[in-house]
Amino acid sequence: MNNPEKFRPTSALVMGWVLIAFFGGFIAQSIYYGGVAEAIFTLAICGLGVFGSYLSFIKPYVVIFDEGIKIVNPTKEITASWDRVDEIETKYSMSIIVDGRTFYAWAAPAPSRRHGKRMHKSDFTPRGSAHPVRIGDSPRSDSGACAYIARLRRKDFISRAVPAHNIFQVKSGLFIK
Repeated sequence: MNNPEKFRPTSALVMGWVLIAFFGGFIAQSIYYGGVAEAIFTLAICGLGVFGSYLSFIKPYVVIFDEGIKIVNPTKEITASWDRVDEIETKYSMSIIVDGRTFYAWAAPAPSRRHGKRMHKSDFTPRGSAHPVRIGDSPRSDSGACAYIARLRRKDFISRAVPAHNIFQVKSGLFIK
């Protein structure tokens, strides 16, 4: 992996750590004011909440490197070289299409409808292009920024005519490292 660039939105990290602190406060309050039974019950429930917060907000990221892309989701890790990636999409979130299968990146969600209302008309038609840009491709959105970087790296890989790496790997499970 040469020249890796890790993409993970700051808002997801902040939300994940705020939720973990919130659950930690519940646990501390239960230990301080409650008995042993309440503390154990709260610890079990809040432990699941902390684990869910970690999986949903802190774990997902995308690494874009010169030879390919790596998408880490809560239960899947997808690594593909650029010669295997057919297309990069931004419909619901940034996704890659490899061998006819679509893999979505949890770390790069598409913006809501409100995001489009805040955009200026010139943002929908970039300079030198007659085609309008979808809201998901907006460089101000997580999916648009990540997809833009990925498209640049893929284009550079193809233009250099590097020999095919032919890497495609999918790992599944909760405890993937």
